[in-house]
Order: sequence, then structure tokens, then C-alpha cells
Amino acid sequence: MSPRLTNCLRLPVARRVVGSLAASTLLCATASVAVAAPDFSVGLAAGADHGRTDCLASYPCDHSSGYWKLSAGYRLAEAVELQAIYFDAGKFKGADTTPLGTEFGGSFKVSGFGLTAGYRWDFAPGWSFAARAGAASVRTRFEYAPPFDGSVSKTTLQPLVGVGVGYAVTPALRIGLDYDLTRFKAHETRGPLQMLGLAAQYSF
Repeated sequence: MSPRLTNCLRLPVARRVVGSLAASTLLCATASVAVAAPDFSVGLAAGADHGRTDCLASYPCDHSSGYWKLSAGYRLAEAVELQAIYFDAGKFKGADTTPLGTEFGGSFKVSGFGLTAGYRWDFAPGWSFAARAGAASVRTRFEYAPPFDGSVSKTTLQPLVGVGVGYAVTPALRIGLDYDLTRFKAHETRGPLQMLGLAAQYSF
């Protein structure tokens, strides 16, 4: 067989090989883009909360309220996410005694801003469990009840932890149940703050 004929036979084979490699590369690149998870997310949660305060017979307590929470997240890895969180925990009623023995009562209004790092575990198709931990700057404003008047506020750095169970309605939208735990302080009153509510998160 002549060299010219051999080259003619090799040319279509080479073209087919190059074409196959190009198609495979394009398919892999497309698949990688398709499975890449979004890097950013925003979330909203709302529900009931419980804040422990001191009580006196002359000033009844109310440890229950409602809360709402906003979050913005950034995904560092497939299952690791950083979140910035703002929450408003509503008001709680409590009381205390001054060093001189004077009783007083009022309401505690609590809010805070926090940063957490979390890990998400996909334990079933569409279902996931998330755990997060960090710290929050918690502001407590105490408003005196009659016969006293006025208010005082205090901001403290507190630990912030939480867990959640979620279900992916779509690849971008996840709904579920969130539980968060932190603390608040005003005067000498210090107590845990627990928040439990429905949550929704949108990723993009």
C-alpha cells in the first residue's frame, strides 16, 4: 500500500478521535456546571421563642414571645456554609431587686446580630440536617414598669448555636424547621433565649 493511501485512511480516523475527545470534554464541562451548587443564599424564619427571666410576686413574668430571623449565607464547600444572622426576639417580662432591696419589674426587648459556621448533612433524597455554631452581639433593652419610668440597654457578646431540618422543594428552595439558642443580659438578669420556627432558604 502506498504512503499516500495510508495517510488518506488515517485522516478520517484521526478526525473521529478528535471529535470524540471534544464531545467528551464538552459533556464533562456541562455536567460539572449542572451539578455545581449555588454559592449564596438568603433565608427567613419566624416562630415562637422562650426567654428566661427572674420573677417576683409583685411583678409577674412572661417568658414567651415571638421572633423572626433573617440570614445571608456563603457556601465555602459542598457542605460548609458561613451565615450572617439578624434576629428580633420580641419582649419578655421579668423582675429583680436592687442592692438596697427595692423591687422593680419591666419588659426585656431582645435582638441580635451573629455570625455562624455550619455543616449540612444530606441524609435522604431531598432531606438534610444542619448544625451551626458561632457568636452574636445581643442587645437587651429593659423598660421599667410603673411606678418607675425609663429604660436601660445592654449589649453583650454571647454564644449562638443552632440546628435545623430541611427539605429541598426545588434545587434552589429549601423549607424546614430551625432551632437556635443564645443568651441575653440586662442588669443582673441573665438567661437563655431559645427560638423555634419555620424557615425558608433560597440559594443562588
